[in-house]
Amino acid sequence: MRTRTPLLASLVSALALLAAPLPVSAATAAPDGTYIVQLNPAMRAPRGVASDQVSQAGGELVGVYEHAFKGYTARLSAAAAEKLKQNPNVLSVEPDAEVKAFVQTVPTGVRRIFGPSNPNLDIDGVDDVRIDVDVAVVDTGVDNTHPDLNVVARANCQTGVCVNNSGVDDNGHGSHVAGTVGALDNTIGPVGVAPGARIHGVKVLNAAGSGTLSGIAAGLNWVVARASTIEVINLSLGCSGCSSSAISTAITNAVNAGIVVVVAAGNSHANTSGFFPANHPDVVTVSALTDNDGLAGGAGGSTLSCRSETDLDDTSAFYSNFGSTVEITAPGTCIYSTYMRGGYATISGTSMASPHVAGAAGLLTSGASKPTNRAGSLAVRSALISTGNSNWTDDSGDGVKEPLLDVHDATRYPPS
Repeated sequence: MRTRTPLLASLVSALALLAAPLPVSAATAAPDGTYIVQLNPAMRAPRGVASDQVSQAGGELVGVYEHAFKGYTARLSAAAAEKLKQNPNVLSVEPDAEVKAFVQTVPTGVRRIFGPSNPNLDIDGVDDVRIDVDVAVVDTGVDNTHPDLNVVARANCQTGVCVNNSGVDDNGHGSHVAGTVGALDNTIGPVGVAPGARIHGVKVLNAAGSGTLSGIAAGLNWVVARASTIEVINLSLGCSGCSSSAISTAITNAVNAGIVVVVAAGNSHANTSGFFPANHPDVVTVSALTDNDGLAGGAGGSTLSCRSETDLDDTSAFYSNFGSTVEITAPGTCIYSTYMRGGYATISGTSMASPHVAGAAGLLTSGASKPTNRAGSLAVRSALISTGNSNWTDDSGDGVKEPLLDVHDATRYPPS
């Protein structure tokens, strides 16, 4: 089914130009803000164009992007930014903005989606099977030294320029997401949906779970540049009442490159149609289910093990966004997973539901099953939806019951 400006996560893109840019008058005022500039996608030399435009505008160039989109981030005066919008080779000039991880509201989840029932996953407490897939967690970073995670690459993109082999998870959110995707099937902690998946930690959010659109632009650019390696992106992020042409382009280009993009619906108990990028037509949007016992049947009661609230077992999570924009639901309440500094934690949110689906997408795209184009990526989304079950109660009131993630079928989920 597809149906402040505080953001609870976003993506950013910028495209480049075909012809030389028209002159932009230098601004007399000093740079007073950061802007994301999206260029004509036919532009062949975005770095030179960016340098020229920023110099003529009297600004300061921050980062240039060529993979997820063509464009750049720069510090400019408001007047210069407005003038730049008049350049016919510029598609958009968008002010940078704060972004945040979805509020955390916390593996019964892996049991509820029948992970142990799939013999291909070999979930038995012995680290003898690792899923052959690469998943990018665009978040607060991932604890690359965690003994229960297979982190193979990382980058710190908070400033709008990515620094490889950098970026510590000083919040915990990204490490928690990574664990649900692919924590090792070993003798410690939880096990992920795709045990042992290779994690690429892309830090775009800080210790408070906040960041900027420019950081996310750089992070997406970093991932799309590695589209030959990375199969899945998880974005447990979003914003209410916002939109971004640049970010939308970045997401579309990621999907066009064969990457499956999975996004959390949001935790405002509102219609997801008003949240970005959850409302993007190319992503897999995930709502959250409350499951209190890791079993089907709704017999788990209403007391939450990690919160003071109550919520009926096997129902829509009380905090979860809903609506026809949501494709699929997955466990998101009281989810146990890896955390920063080698630890573990139990937390809740659609941020916790989304990586269950990202892990399942990893199963479908592992090894030789890796998509290489848009059709392949969207086919994975269709497979996730078609293999879901309806054995849960949708009490969100939206009249649209999305399927519940279900990976039990070894013939449909035969990972390499």
